[in-house]
Parts: sequence; C-alpha cells; structure tokens
Amino acid sequence: MKEKSSTNIPQYKLGTIILMFTWPALWFTFLIYVVGRQFIPIDGTTPTWLLLTITALGTGAELVAGLVLLRREGYRLTTSALRDRIHWRWPKGRNAWVLTGVVFVLGMSLSMVMGPVNRALASVPGFVPPTWWPAASNPTIPVNSAADVFPDVSLEGNFLFVFLYFVVGLVFNIFGEEIYYRGFLLPRMQGVFGKWDWVANGVLFTLKHVYQRWLYPGILVGGLSFAFAAGPLGSLPLAMVFHWVGNFLFNLIFLITAALGVT
Repeated sequence: MKEKSSTNIPQYKLGTIILMFTWPALWFTFLIYVVGRQFIPIDGTTPTWLLLTITALGTGAELVAGLVLLRREGYRLTTSALRDRIHWRWPKGRNAWVLTGVVFVLGMSLSMVMGPVNRALASVPGFVPPTWWPAASNPTIPVNSAADVFPDVSLEGNFLFVFLYFVVGLVFNIFGEEIYYRGFLLPRMQGVFGKWDWVANGVLFTLKHVYQRWLYPGILVGGLSFAFAAGPLGSLPLAMVFHWVGNFLFNLIFLITAALGVT
C-alpha cells in the first residue's frame, strides 16, 4: 500500500473535478450521437470501422489531455519523470500483492455477476440502448462468437484487424483512460475527497459513461477496481492491467481464434 500525499500536487476544487469528468462525456456523446449517427445505415447497426474510429477519437482526446496537463504541471513526458506523479510502479511487498489478487478476483467475479444486471437495466426506460448500438457493449444482443461482435468483418486470416483492435484497445482506450482519470486526475481529488478519492473517482468515471448508461453496473465494478489499483495500491500499471483484462483480453482471445479459423 502506498503512502498518499497531495503535498506537491495541486488539488482541484469539486466544481473543477466534475468539469474534468463532464467534458469527455460530452465529447463522446457528440462523437456517437451527432457525428457517428450520420454513418449508420437506416435500420442497420454501427459499422466496425466507425466503432473503432469513435473509440480512438474519444479516448485519444483523453490521452492527449492527460499528457498535456501533466506537461503543464512541469513534468517531462518520460516514465522516469512521471514515476512518482502518476504512480508508475508496481505494488511493493507481499501484502500488497495479496491484496492485488483479492481485488482482481473480486472484480472479475462481480463483473460476471453484473452481466445479468446490465441486461435488466437495459430494459428500463431511459436506459434502453439504441437499436443500432454495437453488440460489443449492447447487453440486449446475444454474443456467442467474435463474428457476432464484428458481423461486417471477415475474421478468418485477418490478423491485421486483430492487430488494429489490439492497438486501439491498448494505446487509446487503456492508456488514454488510465493516464487521464487515474494518473493525472485521481491524485488531484484527494483535497476534496480525502482517503475516499478512489471511490469518488470510480463513481464519477461510471457516471461519465452516460452515453452507454445501461452498462453502469459493470462499469462501476471496473471503475472502482481500477481506481483502487492506482490509488490505495499505488500502481497505475496495475490499473492498466486490470482495465485491459476486463475490457479486451477475452475479446482478443476470441478474435485470435476466429482469425486462426478455430470455431
């Protein structure tokens, strides 16, 4: 467990914290419902190229914002310069790793439990996903294979698509969200929330996903797990691993088997 201190890190006030979670929500909402909607066929679903483009533009903006804001604090954008500021290190000590294992198992278990809860929420008025929403994050659509998630992509032998999916997932989604929300923003929330800053970070991270609010139960479990890894456990790389495993590992396995022609 790390020793937390906000002594050398400027602290945000509550209004600024809320603003820092609000602008990405508005940006994603604009990309999805204003720009992206124009490229979705009538009575059709979201094309895969559009899904990946919106993901890259949305989380790419968070990545750029996080790096720019860290640079404005006076840090060089190197791991050595940012190590203490964004907790770029692994947990230290046996107890920390035991707790890491507990959090990982608990997070994965609760995430699986939240699947039916997401589906139930997706039937509640105000939380029903649009008919064109992609299957990857639409709990109302049964998914049994990678082909169900990417119906417009020929997957067998398509290792270029597998690589593209890996890059978008790791570089943009994982690095983008974790550097911005946990690396940059979480340490600036201690002045308002004290030792519960990681809880506030996880809750606000969940609410930020208003554009896919039918996934709130599952996102909350993930958000709290990632924030705990970066906060009390003091390890941003660990938060990234948690995030990547939860969001992409199993999808990537299904994609690789589909590319290999294994059914």
